[in-house]
Amino acid sequence: MSFRGRLTLFFLLIVVLPMIAVGVLVTQVTNESGSAKADARLAAGLDAALAMYRDDSLAAERAAKRFANDPAVGSALRSGDPARIERAAHRLAGQSGIQSLVMRGPRGRRVATIGPGDAVATYELNLTDPSGSLGSLTASTKTASDFLADVRHLTGRDGALVGKGGAPVSSTLTLKGASPPPSGHSADVEVAGDKLRAATADLPGPGNLQLALFSPVESGGFFSSSPVVAAALVVFFAIAVVFVTMLLRMLGGQVRTMLDAARGIGEGDFSRKVPVLGDDEMAGLASEFNKMSDRLSAQMQELRRQQVEVDRSVRRIGEAFASGLDRQGLLKVVVETALGACGAQYGTIALSGHNGAEAEAGEPSESIQDVAVAAEADALGENDLVSRQGNGIYALASPLRRMSEPPVNVGVMTVARTGEPFTPAEREVFLYLVGQVSSSIENIALHELVSEQAVTDELTGLSNNRRFRELISKEAARAERFGHELSLIMLDIDDFKQINDTYGHLQGDEVLRMVGRVLHLESRGVDEPARYGGEEFAVALPETGLDGALELAERIRVRIESEQVARGDGGGVVSVTASLGAVSMRGSADGAETLIAAADAALYEAKRAGKNRVATDAPEPRAADRS
Repeated sequence: MSFRGRLTLFFLLIVVLPMIAVGVLVTQVTNESGSAKADARLAAGLDAALAMYRDDSLAAERAAKRFANDPAVGSALRSGDPARIERAAHRLAGQSGIQSLVMRGPRGRRVATIGPGDAVATYELNLTDPSGSLGSLTASTKTASDFLADVRHLTGRDGALVGKGGAPVSSTLTLKGASPPPSGHSADVEVAGDKLRAATADLPGPGNLQLALFSPVESGGFFSSSPVVAAALVVFFAIAVVFVTMLLRMLGGQVRTMLDAARGIGEGDFSRKVPVLGDDEMAGLASEFNKMSDRLSAQMQELRRQQVEVDRSVRRIGEAFASGLDRQGLLKVVVETALGACGAQYGTIALSGHNGAEAEAGEPSESIQDVAVAAEADALGENDLVSRQGNGIYALASPLRRMSEPPVNVGVMTVARTGEPFTPAEREVFLYLVGQVSSSIENIALHELVSEQAVTDELTGLSNNRRFRELISKEAARAERFGHELSLIMLDIDDFKQINDTYGHLQGDEVLRMVGRVLHLESRGVDEPARYGGEEFAVALPETGLDGALELAERIRVRIESEQVARGDGGGVVSVTASLGAVSMRGSADGAETLIAAADAALYEAKRAGKNRVATDAPEPRAADRS
């Protein structure tokens, strides 16, 4: 295909196809924009309606408790007289703000009913006294129609309450067989001949009710008309064709002129110049052609300039070494840089002590390695830069010193080559790199030490109290925001002071290490075991309910009870037990401190109940007990 043909195809691809795609997308987007806006309004309305529903549920709870706490209710229930119960219920319901009330006896038989049967946001309360159960009541301060009226007043949207199986309970519209979408979804529905957008959400509490809101779908405006979009695309396409044709003619002439000049340069005629017309990119390309021959005479000067730049780059790299935190990557870069900067054939860095990291570059012969090893030994023995030679092989070696006091050697760096000794300039660059890498190695070691000490308990290897509190606060905030579950286990070693007093603190440390090991082995990857303080430990369990927390706590308790810790004096083994408290929260706004306090209370309950057991937080007190 010719250059002109390729240009034509190129412009078709970048002009015509995108225009068609834009037309399709504009039509699609404008059709969907009305639905998107309606979904946004419906989502906001559902949020407001759900908040109001929760408020109504709380109001029902308060009203039910006021009703239950009235002595006349308990007296009527204990009498067993249905007429007396009915009179008490009618008299007190209005005083408590209850619109709908159902009372049942101890065996579940309905003994009193007040108000309509379409109550929503209900609250059920068990009624007891010291002699046993008196029955239960289910109260509501809002009917379905009143709730939908409040929703319409609050959001400006029509609504419907849908029961189990999709059957409408109450609605401000005449649905006539129209079914709202499933909970959590939105869809178009036709109601009384009108196209509406509907969205549905589950209502909390008993009843399995769903709330559906309806909103009209707005028109997409001017661009919602497909013929208008098509006509606009035709006009834009015609304009594009005209400009593309003009551009192809102009580019074709410029390319032919440049091709003739390039052929002349290819034949060795560097004096031939390409005409420079205008100041666009094509003119720039022609100007670069003309500069090509001029650059050939300046190559030697450019090479000398590049050598100076190499020296500067080495120093910049050395400064970067001092701030790097990847030890192995740093050593590799330093060795390769030393090889290039010093003109060496072989380079190596070896670190002493617990670091034990090494890096080398080059492909040395056995004789070069022998000279390099000898130079390393001399450098460590003399504690200074040394040079060594043998059989035409030259080596430089220098110890790597810790910069802080006292100065201690942490390794050695060596370069070697054949042919000629290292020049003073090369020795200076080598010493510069030695100093920079020494500083960087010390920075890395300090960073690793500080990072580990900041979040880790030295004895058990678990997270410390500071790390644990940071994590539990973040997880509690996340659980509150997204409604996730979060559980917490608190553990305390039983009679730990007696172990310290009997066998000594070193034996106590071994017990703590054993418990830390058990927590680490029994926890999942997402869990966070930590030493909370002293003989007390904690395990945070993200996205885990109370049942899962209790199961893990029991496994930990059994595992600790089965472990035996060898006595330090060789006189046998020490067995220990632990008490654990497990609690859980789901979407609570109480926060991490409340969760920790609840876990502590559960742990205290396990201790009080006899130790070596798992306990959870105490249940809510009964209604009659609270009165």
